[in-house]
Amino acid sequence: MKTKLLFWFGLNLFFLVQANAQLPNEVLIDSTNWVQTEGKPFELAVKNTNYLRNTEYFNRIEEGRTLFGYQLHPSLSYRAHPAIKLETGLWLRHDFGGNNPFTTALPTFSLRAKGNYSELIFGTLDGAISHGLLEPMLDINAVITQRIENGFQFKFKRGALKADNWINWQNYIEPGAFDKERFTAGVNWNLRLHENAQARLETYYMATVFHQGGQIDIDTIQPFLMMVNDAVGVKYQRKLSQDVHWFAEASMLRYTETSDSKLYPEKQGLGYYANLGFANNGLHIMMSYWQGNHFISPGGTQIYQSVSSADKQYYERNRQLLFTRFIYNKSLYQSPVMASARFEPIYDLNNGIFDFSFSLYLSYRFSYGFGSK
Repeated sequence: MKTKLLFWFGLNLFFLVQANAQLPNEVLIDSTNWVQTEGKPFELAVKNTNYLRNTEYFNRIEEGRTLFGYQLHPSLSYRAHPAIKLETGLWLRHDFGGNNPFTTALPTFSLRAKGNYSELIFGTLDGAISHGLLEPMLDINAVITQRIENGFQFKFKRGALKADNWINWQNYIEPGAFDKERFTAGVNWNLRLHENAQARLETYYMATVFHQGGQIDIDTIQPFLMMVNDAVGVKYQRKLSQDVHWFAEASMLRYTETSDSKLYPEKQGLGYYANLGFANNGLHIMMSYWQGNHFISPGGTQIYQSVSSADKQYYERNRQLLFTRFIYNKSLYQSPVMASARFEPIYDLNNGIFDFSFSLYLSYRFSYGFGSK
C-alpha cells in the first residue's frame, strides 16, 4: 500500500506544470457583491446571462446539440450586519423555441456571512463554473443547465491559499419514495508557490464525491452509487508585457467508484489534461490535450468520458482529444455587459473524427442600494 501511495505521489509531482486551472470563464462566474452603498441595507440586484452554445459533434460519446436562450435572476437582499447578508430571488431560464414560458423557474435564498478571510453560504450557492473545476470533472454546459446549486459552501482566502468547499444537495426524498437521494460534495484548493511582477506559479488539488443512495426509499431499480473524482496539477503564467502573457498547465485526474453498482466496466480510471496558451487582453488562444483511460465523472463534460451519453452500451477504454480554443472576452462600451465568444475545434486522435463547437455569451450585472436603518 505504501509503495502505491509513493508511486501516486511521484506521478503527481511529475505531471505538475501550468497557468490558470481553468478556461477564462470570468464572464460566467457568480460571486457575492459585498460592496455596500453607505447607509443602504437593502439591495436590488439583477443577473442576466444570454447564451448560444452549439456543439457540432458527430462522435459516439457526446451528441451534438444547441442551447439557445437566456437566464434572468432578480434578487433582493438585506444586510442585517455589514458581514451578514440575506438574499432571496427567482431564477428563470428560457430556451428559445420551447413550449413553456420558462424551461426552469426556481426560487433562490441564501444566508451569507463574511469573515476577514472567509465566506460562508447556506442555501443557494455560487455554483457551477464558479467552483473552478477542470472540464473533465465539471460539465461546461452546467452554467446553462445546472447553474443553481443549493446546500452549503465555505470559501477561504488568505495569503497564498485559496479554497472552495461545498455540498450540493441535488435530490431530496420523502420516506417511502421510489427514488434515491443524490448529492455532490466538492473541494478546490489552490496554493500560490511563487509570484513576482513577471511570473506566477500555483498548484491545486480538487475533488468531487457523488452519492446516490439513502435509507428511507423503496427504489429497487437504481443502485447505490458512490463515485470519487480528484485532480492535482500546477499552473504557470508569465507576462511578456502589460497586456500579454503565456501560460501552461498540466494535471492528473482519477476516477474511483467505491460502491458496487456494476453500472460501468471499470471501477478505476486515470486522465491527463494539459493546456498551453497565449493571451492578449481579452483574446485567448489555447491548445488542450486530453488522454483518459477508463475515466468517468458523473458531473464532467461528456466528451472527455469513456461512457457515452448517446448509447448506454457504448464504451471507449481510451480517449485522446486535441482541442484548439479561440476565446475572446470583452466588456461592451465600458458597460456592465460582458461578452464571451468561443470557437473550439476538437480532433479525436483515436477515431480520426473532427468536431467543433462555438458559443456566445452575454452577461449583465446590476445592483442598486436603497432604504435606511
